[in-house]
Amino acid sequence: MSKKNKSNNKGAISTCTLSFGKYNDSFELLNLAETRTLKDFKSEKNSSMPININDENMYMTEPDGKLIPNIQGQQKCDYLIYCQNLPQTCFIELKGENISIKDEYNPYDQIGDTIKYLKQESELKSLVNTNVEKHAFIVSPGRQKLPKGVETKERQLWQKLMQPQKKSKISDLVHYVKVTKSDRYSNNNNQIICSPKSPVELPFNNNN
Repeated sequence: MSKKNKSNNKGAISTCTLSFGKYNDSFELLNLAETRTLKDFKSEKNSSMPININDENMYMTEPDGKLIPNIQGQQKCDYLIYCQNLPQTCFIELKGENISIKDEYNPYDQIGDTIKYLKQESELKSLVNTNVEKHAFIVSPGRQKLPKGVETKERQLWQKLMQPQKKSKISDLVHYVKVTKSDRYSNNNNQIICSPKSPVELPFNNNN
């Protein structure tokens, strides 16, 4: 289902200078040191994720509602942020309730299906090439309690994110995010707690 007006920041859209062809207009150039909150106003819990931009040549798009057309059976994540300099691509899925593994609703398939679509599009496959570091962020206002059977879905997503030439663990690439009102940030294993005053820094570094 298409989701519009998910971000509560309405900054001017800058021209994309990347070679995305007909998709260029779907990307917004983000400003260095910019802080904004990615939000899904249609979710029951108004799920959100505050981010801060720490590099130049970073672009954002919304696969669900802007980048990927409505195709039967095609699942999409909410946000994609690409750092050209590294390169790094971050996939962000905002959930309005506790994380689920139900078909056609779980964040693992939504992000995985987005990656699959990008790989098939000649003008977009550079976003997910093997030289690109890829991260998945699953945001939920719940207690981050994962459902039974999540291990299979999690591993399948990790396999789509990993770079063959680089060793990584699931916790290096699949991150679970909870936003609190307190001024707090922590990254323990793959559980991230952040706040509007202490947002997730992008491009992402596991050492932060």
